[in-house]
Amino acid sequence: MALVSAGFTLPGYLAEALTVSPAVTQGPFYPLAKNIPLDKDNDLVQLNDSLILPAGIITQVSGRVLDLSGNPVRNALVELWHADQEGDYLYSANATRNPACDPNFAGFGQFLTASDGRFRFRTIKAGLYQGRTRHYHWGVTIPGRTTRTTTQTFWNETAIGTNGSVWSTQNSNDNVYSTISNAAQRASVLLDFTAVPGTTTGEVQATWDYVTDLTPAEPTYPDGGSLLVSGTPVAGPSGANPRFRIRVPAHAGYSYEIYGNPSLADLAWSALPFSLTAAGAIDRQIQTAGAEGTLDLYVEQKALKGFYHVSFRVPGANTGTP
Repeated sequence: MALVSAGFTLPGYLAEALTVSPAVTQGPFYPLAKNIPLDKDNDLVQLNDSLILPAGIITQVSGRVLDLSGNPVRNALVELWHADQEGDYLYSANATRNPACDPNFAGFGQFLTASDGRFRFRTIKAGLYQGRTRHYHWGVTIPGRTTRTTTQTFWNETAIGTNGSVWSTQNSNDNVYSTISNAAQRASVLLDFTAVPGTTTGEVQATWDYVTDLTPAEPTYPDGGSLLVSGTPVAGPSGANPRFRIRVPAHAGYSYEIYGNPSLADLAWSALPFSLTAAGAIDRQIQTAGAEGTLDLYVEQKALKGFYHVSFRVPGANTGTP
């Protein structure tokens, strides 16, 4: 019995107990590149430096990305997007962001898992809109893959509208949840939310592991370039704080992101916005190299650990667009 009990906590044991997370539609509201905020870390509540929080119940979701044997997946890109309290998404085809979406809500976040496969997001409880019950959209890109796999998670509750009445769409007749035919997979994305201990604001939390049946393959970076890079202090714009130059060997078609100081506890890396010049505007979070050579990227945040993690997406990998 001791061996069997240990099997549930040790990677690689009792793989048959794991349920592969269901793959469901990405949906029509994955944000376009122009919609995604510069502040695209794992905190969708704290947008840039604003002190005003979005409307809604603050909600935390944490978990791990695992392979089918229960081993944690390192460097998995986890993306989260969903509607605000009123059911409006960040997505807009005609504007930088949907003007109806709560201006204090990021609407999208991402996280790069560390060696233990863990991720954590802070956001708000998703709102309701016609034809859908409450849900979060997730995209997970496994190392070595060029496309994300998408799924959705749901609340194990009766959905109540803002006017206090029972919503017309519940999990049982939601046009995504109800189409997940496998009962174990359906149960795996139905989450129980509980109160966060010690908070007085009604915050809730849930845990959820994303299980993939794909085989992770750590890409080989061209020329053996290092992805852990020290930042070199340089002068920033006149009268502003110094910046940190991050220099990497550039390879045509590869897309580069910078991850630095973790937010919401020391789990892994949060994405940092950057500039292409020392004094230029901090105006991007991903840069695709157009030619071979050297790529200099400039960030404002000092690395508490003494180095930054430069992540690259191989040519053809998702670059922040559907």
